[in-house]
Amino acid sequence: MSLVRMRRAPDDGVLMRRRRFAVARWSALGMVALATVLIAVLATRPPTSEQVAASPLVGKPAPPLSGPLLTGGRGVRLAAYRGRWVLVNFFASWCTVCQEEEPQLEKFLYSRPNGAHPAVLGVLYGDTRSDGVRFQRSEGATWPSISDPGGRIAADWGVASLPRSYLVAPDGRVVAAILGGITASQLDRLLAKKAAQGAGGR
Repeated sequence: MSLVRMRRAPDDGVLMRRRRFAVARWSALGMVALATVLIAVLATRPPTSEQVAASPLVGKPAPPLSGPLLTGGRGVRLAAYRGRWVLVNFFASWCTVCQEEEPQLEKFLYSRPNGAHPAVLGVLYGDTRSDGVRFQRSEGATWPSISDPGGRIAADWGVASLPRSYLVAPDGRVVAAILGGITASQLDRLLAKKAAQGAGGR
């Protein structure tokens, strides 16, 4: 007479523990895969100065830009800066990224002690003049700024969000449109790159 051994089926507790282990293992693997993808994206993402907008203005003469200073007194014209690099910066006091960017623009303004200084020209957009003046004073901005209460200047330059900046070469052509905030070092690299390419040469 032969004896047949029956395999004992695992009880419910064992099955439950196995299922939990499998779920935890696959969840952990999924998190690792997601983290790897995020790290790869961030590592290959170019700096802000290279993330230029596909603006139709790039390569063309800058639209006319003029107006009275926020602080009163004489007016200012972009055309008066012909022969210099100019960063046209659209900003507002309520823009949190603008608040982070302002000190960087001030640093960029004086970043070439032994050479020609670039210029910065601000355009207050979607904000009141009084708030714009208060904001720039609190941030220590020393460059001239004008107001664009009706949004006409912003429309001419294709501005839809803030901050937005445009690098204008000495010959008056727009050579880069910058989306979002930017640092002084990024601006230095961008300007050096465009200058090396011969942008703005007469």
